[in-house]
Amino acid sequence: MTRVFLLFLYTNAESWQVLISMPAGEELETPYSLKAIEETPLDQELAVEGDIPEKVDCYQGVFYNYFSIGMDAQVAYGFHNLRMRNHTLLKVHLEQVARGWFFTPCSKDPGLRSLRNILRIYFKKVNRSKWEQIPVPSSVRSIVALNLPSYGSGRNPWGNLKPDYLEKRGFVEAHADDGCVEVFGLKQGWHASMVMVELISAKHIAQASAIRFELRGGEWKEAYMQMDGEPWRQRMEGVLNVCGN
Repeated sequence: MTRVFLLFLYTNAESWQVLISMPAGEELETPYSLKAIEETPLDQELAVEGDIPEKVDCYQGVFYNYFSIGMDAQVAYGFHNLRMRNHTLLKVHLEQVARGWFFTPCSKDPGLRSLRNILRIYFKKVNRSKWEQIPVPSSVRSIVALNLPSYGSGRNPWGNLKPDYLEKRGFVEAHADDGCVEVFGLKQGWHASMVMVELISAKHIAQASAIRFELRGGEWKEAYMQMDGEPWRQRMEGVLNVCGN
């Protein structure tokens, strides 16, 4: 049976709130930015496809800059947990992660290639009350919700988009105080490297005033997430619901 983890992102003035609803009893290495809370009812406007557990554990946190799911969070998690314990293990871990980040497109296992295998994204546009589902690009291995135009040592992966492109995609010019986040994807390491040196832009996905991530583990046993540089490992033996705005 595949259960669902839910994550919600929603805005609160200049900061963004994160709400996580997960099957009760799952282990969570809680970062400082996440705190356990009482069960919070889900948004009834959007039904969840899957088996929702009767008992859930809920966590709430806040971020100002960014929230991400995927390979970038895994790199941050490995560095964060091993840098002070054993430099040899850190080197081995980073080499393994680098191989996965850069050479995943060569893998024969489709389950290792994309977040689309475990993730569904729903979002609300600015001044809209209706949830909309948006496809997860098949090539994407990391998804970032960016509030400030600064990621990875001050880079702006969203880029400075031209007016005709903004109009074509239904986007608006991004500002830190506009009440929405820019959601973009990073592919394998070669693509991410080009984005970080600002030769190209990231994979544009959406601009949102609220986001709901539904994660279904399936064969995936764990996923990695981070908020403003605080990473954690999320067990995926179920469905995870993450929302925010």
